[in-house]
Amino acid sequence: MMTNKLMCSLLAVMTISSAHAETVEESNGLKGFSTSGSVSFLTDYYSRGYSQTEGDPAVQVFLRVDHDSGLYAQLFSSNQELGIGSSIELDYYLGYDYQVNNRFKLNVQYADINYPGADKSLPDPNYEEYSVGAMGTGLLGAEDTLNFTFYYSPEYYFNTGKMLRYESTYNYPFAEKWSAYAQVGFNQFSSNEAYDVLWATDQEDSYYDYKVGGNYNYNDFIFDLYYVDSNINNELKYADDSVIFSITKAF
Repeated sequence: MMTNKLMCSLLAVMTISSAHAETVEESNGLKGFSTSGSVSFLTDYYSRGYSQTEGDPAVQVFLRVDHDSGLYAQLFSSNQELGIGSSIELDYYLGYDYQVNNRFKLNVQYADINYPGADKSLPDPNYEEYSVGAMGTGLLGAEDTLNFTFYYSPEYYFNTGKMLRYESTYNYPFAEKWSAYAQVGFNQFSSNEAYDVLWATDQEDSYYDYKVGGNYNYNDFIFDLYYVDSNINNELKYADDSVIFSITKAF
């Protein structure tokens, strides 16, 4: 299957990139770069208030290359079941982190969201997104974080026009290797008609979503359990609330 082939290819790229980075560092060639990545297995790919796999499990791969200057590039891939003739999501990111001080960081990012092989007879599902974020640490504890991010897409999924998202996430490490977190997002679309195309009702033009959960980190394995819900449209099964479990191997 295309999904399995792409996952294997991305894993190979990660392995080669990591080995190349080590070789470069040893040879005193290109300096200032570092690589990281992860592979995740989830009981459901639920993002921004709805399931993108219709409640089915997902496998996700993430690769990131950082430079000491704060610049970075990311690659993300996951299987999906959006009924658009494609079974894969493949996203590219370019961004910049600016460390204001040891407790405050700013971020700007560009994202290119893609669904390779999507049905050409449908409106274009691919879209671009820009974001600006701010993260503070040490609010209630030495290592807790509070993140505010604003996302903007000039032409969202299915050519539905402008989309805005306001998102806030709080993470609190309450014990060694244990953390609790909460996230809330508000999503604003260009019109009731655009909302109808996306969520099968023209009675709204915005919705909120939230997530509450916790994780445990053990030897580069992260075990997550969280609850998610939204008010997109109560009649849509894939937008129902859900409890999701995931295992992530970081490297």
